[in-house]
Amino acid sequence: MSPARPPQRVAAVDALRALALLPVVAVNWGGYGALPDMGPMSPPTPAGSVLAEAVSWFLHALIAGKGISLLAFLFGYSQGLSQDRGEAGLARRRRRLGKLLLLGVLHGTLLYMGDILTLYAVAGSVLALWAGIRLSEMKVRIGVLLLLELGVIALTFVMASMTLDHVPSTPLAQPATWADWTLRNAGHFLSTTIAFVILGLPTPLLLMAAGLMSARLRLFSHPRWEPMLARWSRRWLLPAVGVNIAFASLLWPGLREGDAFVSGQYAIFYLFPTLLLLSAAVPAVVLRLRRDPRLLALLAPLGRHTLTLYLTSSVLSFALFSGAGLSWQPGTVVVALLSLAYWVGGVALAHVIGARRLPLESWLSR
Repeated sequence: MSPARPPQRVAAVDALRALALLPVVAVNWGGYGALPDMGPMSPPTPAGSVLAEAVSWFLHALIAGKGISLLAFLFGYSQGLSQDRGEAGLARRRRRLGKLLLLGVLHGTLLYMGDILTLYAVAGSVLALWAGIRLSEMKVRIGVLLLLELGVIALTFVMASMTLDHVPSTPLAQPATWADWTLRNAGHFLSTTIAFVILGLPTPLLLMAAGLMSARLRLFSHPRWEPMLARWSRRWLLPAVGVNIAFASLLWPGLREGDAFVSGQYAIFYLFPTLLLLSAAVPAVVLRLRRDPRLLALLAPLGRHTLTLYLTSSVLSFALFSGAGLSWQPGTVVVALLSLAYWVGGVALAHVIGARRLPLESWLSR
């Protein structure tokens, strides 16, 4: 029996993955000071700085949530491109997902409690069972997941509205010994991961299922979809930007002051404006990449190394911002510039590496 072919690489998907990495790093670094009780973003610092408030508002309105949502969609899209079929293919996927789960648990326990790999591995295990189902059945499952997501959001909103006594946790940016910091970080990671698996699993699974269905339809590679993508993007991009701006602006007074209740409402509901924006922005980006091969060639190499760069960003945030590291607490603008510089450095590194795989990507693909 000949070995299964590796997943097909679509350059536009790699470029989208590269673009998704920037908001992930910006939000993870920008929200570090809010951990473990708040997030996804910290209030603007220093207080009273107009520039810091402007940058923080921009991140809340148009950046937060976009990267992790797009990566979940692209996770499903990549699964749809895979040539693995049958029991042998499912076994290979499970091995890779098992490795991803191991990385996620180590990452979340030792470095960053906001790890996304663990949840992606769990959701991906469910998605792997759906690889061969018909498109009509996939539509039904996506509809069920959407209903579940609405139910979870309603339940979360009710729970968040309850008045409960809560003793604030020690910030993870506060100086501490390595052992004490690790115990606290691991405890928060485990508790939030269990809660997300129980209540939040429909979210990444919904995005992954949409990505899987899009890959089956060859949404980003078949020319027949181009007119439809262009019409949708033209119709909805500006309204989607407006909805995201209105949503963040409505909550901005509380977000600016670090109000825990308002931050909770933002975290509960920001998925909806995020998905609307991505549904219009991603087709626009794909069409632009088709028209501009130079932009595609610039971004696509980075998309092959996002796992390593994501984990490396956590190593840096641990060293710079955590209480077990330097406990550095720079202002909002400085953190935003640092995250941008890190991403630009990743783009340059990807071009130096070329077609070679970094060790983590090589190990995961075996």
